[in-house]
Parts: sequence; C-alpha cells; structure tokens
Amino acid sequence: MENEKKSYLQKLADKILEWDKNINELKQQGSETAIVMKEDYAKTTEELKKKKQEAEEKLKQLKNVGGEGWEELKKGADLAISDMAQALDKALSKFKKEKLRIGTDH
Repeated sequence: MENEKKSYLQKLADKILEWDKNINELKQQGSETAIVMKEDYAKTTEELKKKKQEAEEKLKQLKNVGGEGWEELKKGADLAISDMAQALDKALSKFKKEKLRIGTDH
C-alpha cells in the first residue's frame, strides 16, 4: 500500500509539472496571437491554472491521509487528473485549430 501511494503521489506530482509547462506554452502562444484571441487564451489559461491548483490540493491531501481515506481521496484525485487532462487537451486542440485557421486566412 505504501509503495502504491508513493508511486501515485509521484505520478500526480509529475503530471502537475507537465501541466505547468503546457499552461506556460499556451500563455506564450497567447502573447503571440492576434488581439482577438488573446482574451480567449488568457481566460483558458486561468481556468487551467484553477484546475491545476485543485489537483495540487488533492496531492497535499493525499500525502497526509492513509487507510480508507486514502482510497476515497485517490478517487477524487483521479477525477481531478482526468478533468485537467481533458481541459488541457481541449484547449491545446482549440488553439491549434484557431492558429491554423488564422494562418490560412492570410
């Protein structure tokens, strides 16, 4: 159980670092886009930051719990991970399509 917990906590911590990188990339792309899209990028990156913070909070909670509480919090963390991953994939896909569309408008 303890090895499973350590492995899971490390996986979650790694995901959070990966999300930081992705959010920063989106922010960078947002600063290089047309003014029309800047607001959308800013809104999306703020939403992603909130989801990442929720996952970070789950990680903190998981570090301090054991037994049955661990399993329940793990389920919540799994949902937070899934939610964040879907939101990030959706944002990356949306902005990639938008960037391609704008690039072909010229």
